[in-house]
Amino acid sequence: MRRAERLEPLADLAGLVENDAARRLAATAKLMQGKQEELTRLRSYLAEYRQQTEQNAATGSARLRNARAFLAKLADAVAFQEAELAKVVERFRLDTERWRASH
Repeated sequence: MRRAERLEPLADLAGLVENDAARRLAATAKLMQGKQEELTRLRSYLAEYRQQTEQNAATGSARLRNARAFLAKLADAVAFQEAELAKVVERFRLDTERWRASH
C-alpha cells in the first residue's frame, strides 16, 4: 500500500472536521443575526414606547405608573437580549477559531 493511499482516510477525516466546523459557523452566524435583529426591534420598541409615555405623562398617575412599569420590563428584556447576543458573539468567535484550525 502506497503512502498516499494510507493517508487517504486521514484526509477524509480532516475534510469531515472542516465541513462540520463550517456548518457550525454558519449556524452560529444565522443565530447571531437573529439575536441582533431581535435586539434592534426591542430597542426600537422601547424608544417608541418611552417617547409615547413622555408625551402622555399628564394622562393620570395610575396609567403613568403602569407605563413606567412596562418600560422597566421592556428595558429588562433589552438587557437580557444584549446578554444573549454577547453569548452568541462569543460562540461565533470560538466557532470561527475552530473553523480556521480545521484548515
